[in-house]
Amino acid sequence: MNSRFVFLLITLSSAVALFAQNTQQTIQKLVVATYQYADNPRIKNIEPFALQFGEANNLRVEVKSYPSVQELLMALENEEVDVAFMNTFGYLMLKEKSQAYEAGVVLNIPKEKENAYKSVIATGANISENTLEQVVANASDFVLVLVNPGSTSGNLVPRLKLASMQPGYPERFFLEVQYTNNHALAVARALKGEVALCAFGSAEYYKLGADTVKLKKLWESPPIPLGPVVYRKKLPVSLRDELQKALLELHIQNPEALESIKAGWTEAIPADRYIPVTDAYYESLLQLSNNPSVSMTIIRNFARE
Repeated sequence: MNSRFVFLLITLSSAVALFAQNTQQTIQKLVVATYQYADNPRIKNIEPFALQFGEANNLRVEVKSYPSVQELLMALENEEVDVAFMNTFGYLMLKEKSQAYEAGVVLNIPKEKENAYKSVIATGANISENTLEQVVANASDFVLVLVNPGSTSGNLVPRLKLASMQPGYPERFFLEVQYTNNHALAVARALKGEVALCAFGSAEYYKLGADTVKLKKLWESPPIPLGPVVYRKKLPVSLRDELQKALLELHIQNPEALESIKAGWTEAIPADRYIPVTDAYYESLLQLSNNPSVSMTIIRNFARE
C-alpha cells in the first residue's frame, strides 16, 4: 500500500468523522413530545426512553406534553417537535397537514391480545331500539355522545362506522353531537339511560364487568391499529436511524422504559415490542366506512379544524 493511498484513506476517514460530529452538533436540542389524556400529561411515560436516548447520543433532550391531540398537531405543523408519540387519528390528520414527518415504529400487539383496543357503540339498556340500524333510522331523536375530536376509538372509528350507514356527517342526522372529553364520561352518559348513542373505547366497556347489562352494546369495532412514533425529516438520517434502532430494540435494551411508555396508553398495555410501520398498516381502518375515500374526507375535515 503506497503512502499516497494511505494519506487519502486517513483524510477521508477524518472527513467522515468530522461530518458526523458536526451533524450531531447541529442538533442543539432534541424535542420529544406527546399529548395529554385526562389528567395524565404522559411526560413521565416517555421520559425514561427520551432521556436514555439523549444520553446515549450526547444530545440535550426536552420532553414536552401538549394539552390535546390538536395542540400537538399544531406544534408538529410548526416543526417545534423532533419526535412525537402519537395516536392513530392524530397521525392520519398529520399526514394531511404536513409532509415534514415520517412514521418510524408502532407498538406490536400479539395476535392473541389484539382484541384489547376496539371501539364500542352503546345505549342505555332502557332504550327501545335494539340495533344500531334502528338507532340510525331514528337518529333525530338521539344525541350522539363522543369522547374527543382527536380520539381514535371515541370519535374517528364510530364516525367511520356511521358513515357506512348514512350519507354525510352525523351532525346532519342526530339531534346533537356532544363530546365528553374522556371515555369514562361517555360510558357514564350511556349508563344514565338518556336517549343517547354513546361511543367509547372498549376497555371502558369491559371495565364495567357485570354492569355491562345496564347497557345495550350495538356495535364493536375490529381491532384498531395503534398510533406511531414519528420523526422530523429534517433530523439527520443517522439520528433517525439511531432512533429507529433504539425503539426497535427497546424491549431488549431497556424493557423498563418500554413498560413506562405502554402504561401511558391503555390500548398499548398488551404490546410486547416496537415494530416498523408499513404503508398498509392503517388500510383496514379506512375500510370501516366501506369507502376509503369517504374515510379520508372525514379525516381531512378534522385536519382542517
